[in-house]
Amino acid sequence: MRPMTDAEYQLLEAGWRSSAPFILRRCQILRASARGQPAPQIAHQSGCDHQTVRNAIHHFYQRGLDCLANGSSRPHTIHAAFTEKGAQALKAFSDQWDMWSF
Repeated sequence: MRPMTDAEYQLLEAGWRSSAPFILRRCQILRASARGQPAPQIAHQSGCDHQTVRNAIHHFYQRGLDCLANGSSRPHTIHAAFTEKGAQALKAFSDQWDMWSF
């Protein structure tokens, strides 16, 4: 990980007092990485997956401390579960089921 500025390090210190679990976890990961700990060791200490650690470090490289803001968990790509014909068949089945429900 690249060396942190004093201002970045102070903001990470402040993040330790955050009530938001996402921010707290990211601060733990980034501080441990700044100390030179490898991703698997950080993952073990923080109770998360090593890929989560790598993602946090990567986001820090890309965005700096803006990586502490919890982004959307919505997928970038959404795939339809049914074709239009399949959706119509499911709706027809559902309508028939409603007729028989008690």
